[in-house]
Amino acid sequence: MNDSRSLSGMPSPISRRAFTLGGGLSLAALLAGCGGTSGGAKGSDASSDSGDVSVMITCYPTQYLAEKVGGKHVSIINPVKPGIDPHGLELSVQQVAQMADADLVVQIEHYQTAVDDAIKAHKPKKLLNLNEFVDILPASGDEHEHEHGDEHVHEHEDEHDHEHEASDGGGEHAHEHDHDGHAHEHDHEHGGHEHHHDHGGIDPHFWQDPHRMIKAAKALADTLSEIDADHAEDYAKNYESLQKELTKLDEELHEKYDSVTREKAFITSHTAFAYLAKTYDLHQIGIAGIDPENEPSTERLLELADLVKKEKLTTVFFETSATPAVAEALASRTGAKAEELDNLETQLDAKKDYAQVMRENADKLVASWQ
Repeated sequence: MNDSRSLSGMPSPISRRAFTLGGGLSLAALLAGCGGTSGGAKGSDASSDSGDVSVMITCYPTQYLAEKVGGKHVSIINPVKPGIDPHGLELSVQQVAQMADADLVVQIEHYQTAVDDAIKAHKPKKLLNLNEFVDILPASGDEHEHEHGDEHVHEHEDEHDHEHEASDGGGEHAHEHDHDGHAHEHDHEHGGHEHHHDHGGIDPHFWQDPHRMIKAAKALADTLSEIDADHAEDYAKNYESLQKELTKLDEELHEKYDSVTREKAFITSHTAFAYLAKTYDLHQIGIAGIDPENEPSTERLLELADLVKKEKLTTVFFETSATPAVAEALASRTGAKAEELDNLETQLDAKKDYAQVMRENADKLVASWQ
């Protein structure tokens, strides 16, 4: 096994092109001019440096799973600085070397293009692609709009057709489908402009659903047990403990959201909450699409301003890792307030873990419907 190692924010980022030309340069060639890796460096977002199994993750949800399931037996490598949006991660030569050398790389495919490219160019020792174990939604929610039961008949559906088209999976409840077979069929372009973060036609933000996190945790526990059979019993126990914790979290969230009797619509800057909306019968309305760098049109902002007034929404949410400017402008125009909603892509406060942030997000959303 490898000694503990963690690295973050290294220089010499590698462009995506470097990975794709002729299959990419060999790792040895890439490292030749850089003096190799700095294995002993401490990463600013490292979570553990005491375990024997080195696990590379590239966002907070997978860090949380590795901490909970791996416990003291894993050393976590996270190249993303705390508080930085991981979508646009660019890996340095040293970080690519760490990826190739790690005992396990945990991937959410189509979430971070640089990570996907590095994995294709330099096959890890062991790869866990969580998309293969979790039901993944398509990037567009158009196919899954408001298939509620009789108790949720909307008297003004026609009035909201244009808003629903912008909803990223919001509104459907208790209709689980296996999207793996067609998750890549939804390549889409908005207005012909380029996507900075191509999610491959899928929505990778599955961590907004605790039950999907349970499935991901089980896959991680099984994989760690294969790599480190001596501690398989510990991984199994850690998984069982996390399963109970996340099941309790899901029950608490259902209780919070079910306490609201009105339609639970919310506006957010980036449509990263489709899984939350699907699981808890909410209606997500995005200012921009699933790509956080997309800019909304003037027409779109006018539509949303009208919607805020019609739905009597009190709050326009923006994500903490994104600029609040557009959300604040929309809120100012409509008399609503702008408030942060944590998408959990990065850990903003080391004292608050996944479960606590999910509860705090629920409290903010419920308060906005009062």
